[in-house]
Amino acid sequence: MRILTVMFLVSLWTWLRVVAAAAGPDSPETNEADHSHSAGGCDCMEYWTCVMSGGNPYSYCGLSESNVCCFVPQGAKPVGLFPLSTGRRPDKGRCGKKGNDSGREGIAGPAEWPWHAAILEKPDDLYVCGASLLDESWVLTAAHCVDDYVSNRGESLKVRLGEHDVTSTRESLRHEEYDVADVVLYPGFNNASLAHDIALIRLRHPAKQRPNIDVVCLPRQGSKFPDTTDSPAHTSCVITGWGRRSETSEHSVVLKKVKVPLWQNSACERALQQQFGSRFSLPDTSICAGADGRDACDGDGGGPLVCEQDGQWYQIGIVSFGIGCGRHNTPGVYTRVSMYEEWITNSVLRHKTRQ
Repeated sequence: MRILTVMFLVSLWTWLRVVAAAAGPDSPETNEADHSHSAGGCDCMEYWTCVMSGGNPYSYCGLSESNVCCFVPQGAKPVGLFPLSTGRRPDKGRCGKKGNDSGREGIAGPAEWPWHAAILEKPDDLYVCGASLLDESWVLTAAHCVDDYVSNRGESLKVRLGEHDVTSTRESLRHEEYDVADVVLYPGFNNASLAHDIALIRLRHPAKQRPNIDVVCLPRQGSKFPDTTDSPAHTSCVITGWGRRSETSEHSVVLKKVKVPLWQNSACERALQQQFGSRFSLPDTSICAGADGRDACDGDGGGPLVCEQDGQWYQIGIVSFGIGCGRHNTPGVYTRVSMYEEWITNSVLRHKTRQ
């Protein structure tokens, strides 16, 4: 079984050291906006609306699991990657905006997938895993990628955003690097079975929106998108990464993209039982994707599996594990992100209330 991280191949992935020094992180641009709140009380609003409006969430409220009691200081400025529309509501269409296609099969264009991130180990820029940008301060990845770094809160890690060609120092859109402030594993993560293979990384300084740096959309908790229980495979899902293109190829130095079909969970379980035995059971926290010659491979671990809906791209999976790469009737296994939306929100909220 492959675990899709490449720390054992670091000699290939020193990121060639010819890459120019990253630009220092800037603070996000802000725009003035009007905010109103109850005298002596708080407004009940969605968590992201509160945070991106410059407010401070303190507790849950209302009927929605994502609504919080929010205190917005007088004259507060909106922050983060999400530009605000009128009033307190953020632009709901802002996340998951893909850039221009490269026109080349399997090769991503610069800024085409602006949420794709790379986790590196300092000081030699050793490639660890892929990841995705959720908001200005948080990155999503697989727990198996970063469980060895929890003890030092990720001090030996950094996150690179906006990277495309790791061999080039002349790209018009430069990458940026951010030190890591904390690593948060899902409490139920099991490194032996790779159950609940999901983790959050908090950046020490907030990222700033760029043409090649932006956020992916998250599906809602329990969302039926995409429904893989008994519906046909979704046809507009993509994985990205710098991993191998096949079991025998070298790692990619330009961000690759692979269009993959999703599997029904029952069909995926039957296929994997051929490899792991009849007692293998696929948990509902996993999702499967891939086809002959179309799969994640070594070096893609922690990266996003995204699907398009109504012009926006949602991260429905995190590259976790598989058997070989692109083998016949052998899908790759991904962590199903929609099962963890509440945990992601709660984790960010707990940090916010400690500030």
